[in-house]
Amino acid sequence: MKTFRYIYTAYAWIVGGSIFVIIALTGIIGMSVTSPQKYNPVFKAMLKFMFHAIFIRVKVILPENFDKSKAYVYMPNHVSLLDSPLMAAYLPQYISALEAKEHFNWPLYGWLAKKYQNIPINRKSVPESLKSVSVAKKKLKSGISIIVFPEGSRTMTGKMERFKKLPFHLAQDAGVSIIPVGVSGIFDINHKGTILLWPGKILMKFGQPLDVEYIKNTDVPELMNGVKNQIQSLIEYR
Repeated sequence: MKTFRYIYTAYAWIVGGSIFVIIALTGIIGMSVTSPQKYNPVFKAMLKFMFHAIFIRVKVILPENFDKSKAYVYMPNHVSLLDSPLMAAYLPQYISALEAKEHFNWPLYGWLAKKYQNIPINRKSVPESLKSVSVAKKKLKSGISIIVFPEGSRTMTGKMERFKKLPFHLAQDAGVSIIPVGVSGIFDINHKGTILLWPGKILMKFGQPLDVEYIKNTDVPELMNGVKNQIQSLIEYR
């Protein structure tokens, strides 16, 4: 079994990595001549192909009252280095992500993140973080959805870590719904602390959008706890 995992890991990094390089290069070029919103269907299709090529199957369950025309703050659990391409591929809208500032310095990926108009956030500086949240709020007001991992970093155990407050202040200030997202199965495929991969199935389950008035009128600690419980209820542990 270990031998197969090493063989599959090598295959996944070589094949998946090569496809991702093509996706990134074509995305950088494509989003230089058109908006990321217009390029988004092509980007999603290519990312989905990458997951199929490395034998990772993804099932998405949306809530009954999901409205594509609205802007939301998506809040998923954070498990793997695959989380970002997974969300970009399978979230049902164009989304801008709040992500760590250092990611934008990475070769190729950083350039792609800039072209996709993700928002860098310096988690070590409160003033800089507030500026990033202000940019995210303007995007939400303009009708663009935002994704943020409320844990801030990947879990080491598969269980959710403590949530950060800023994403919840963002939703309150922008006056938009939060959609909790529970991702199951990905910890077995890859998790923090290892580069090893394993083929498998991922379930992305979207909760009901939280009522805007409820979000506005609930204090942040209670809101954090409520969203965490909802995400927890969407995750199917094995």
